Amino acid sequence: MIAPPSMVITRSKRTIRIRIANDRDLTRAVLEAGRMAKAAGFDAALVAMLSTAVSELARNILKYAGTGEVLVEKRQDGVHHGVRVTAKDRGPGIADIDQAMADHFSSSGTLGLGLPGVKRMMDEFEIESAPGRGTVVTITKWSRAGKPKPRRLGTSTEETRRPSREQAETDPEPDEGSPVRLRPEVRGRSMDYAVYGRPCLGERVSGDFGLVIEHEGLLFLAIADIVGHGPEAHVVAVEARKFLVGSWTPDLTETMKRLHEVLKGGRGAAVGLATLEIDSGEVRYAGVGNTVIRRLGSQEARLFSADGNVGETLRTPREQSLRLAKDDVLALYTDGLRTNFEVDDYPQLRYERAAAIAKTLVSRFGRSYDDATCLVVRYER
Repeated sequence: MIAPPSMVITRSKRTIRIRIANDRDLTRAVLEAGRMAKAAGFDAALVAMLSTAVSELARNILKYAGTGEVLVEKRQDGVHHGVRVTAKDRGPGIADIDQAMADHFSSSGTLGLGLPGVKRMMDEFEIESAPGRGTVVTITKWSRAGKPKPRRLGTSTEETRRPSREQAETDPEPDEGSPVRLRPEVRGRSMDYAVYGRPCLGERVSGDFGLVIEHEGLLFLAIADIVGHGPEAHVVAVEARKFLVGSWTPDLTETMKRLHEVLKGGRGAAVGLATLEIDSGEVRYAGVGNTVIRRLGSQEARLFSADGNVGETLRTPREQSLRLAKDDVLALYTDGLRTNFEVDDYPQLRYERAAAIAKTLVSRFGRSYDDATCLVVRYER
């Protein structure tokens, strides 16, 4: 019996070709890409990233062209193993590739990632499209073991993306496939700060993240807790973190609104954003959801987050402020830590370095059934 067109799959030892005509085909493409990624030695986080990207590309085929195909191929470059996916359709094509590749432009409602999000998650990305001639998107992801240096592949037209601020970030980007646990001490040029986090029991990766960027006398601080746990939440956390690295501004409310647009249509998040003026010690904060920011020191203080969920229901947060004195400690953390602990029970913490404080807070007050992340700044001015 001949299978209906929507179920046609062709295989060889190194390739799988899947016709995309309905949601069942989309699911099959995602599963086949995941299986090949596992065979290539990908860990759970990288499998989830590739699966998310394939889902986005296949859904674009259904939404804009109706039918198309996805080709999944094993790749090997010496000792390096990877997976290449080509999504092809003969639909109306993309009239403005630059617009389609611009941040905040989402071609579907899956995770709100769109083509820019797919590109950021992959090691290699290429797109060819023209009105009336369809679209071909080719992506490649390499396993962490012996991953070759990614080739910079662009679009069929010259890119006009503004420079990233990643060079200003002294908290290094964690490998996207590694657990967000036991992060080492992070020292700035003029401040002592650190992020420490670990996933919930039974998971290898976390849906939480903390971020510190030091830029022209200002620290930008972010703490976020993506809804859920495990690889799927971790994929969204990586995407949200990369957005903030490249797109944060001192206007915290505006940054929060833009992050809300990026996360729309998928998992929401509790997010706290803050800036710290290094010379004056002034802290400004805007938060949504159940993230926490506290000043620990001679005069403790806590600022509060607005109700809601970034990416789902956003209530514009009210910006609040406080000021740090010498040797004060500023702590931001997710709800994976109990919120009612008293630092006075551990007075020696106030004299530890930021990395030791962050690790101790997560270790002593973290809930095992939830991701837990803490960001600490010791103000030494």
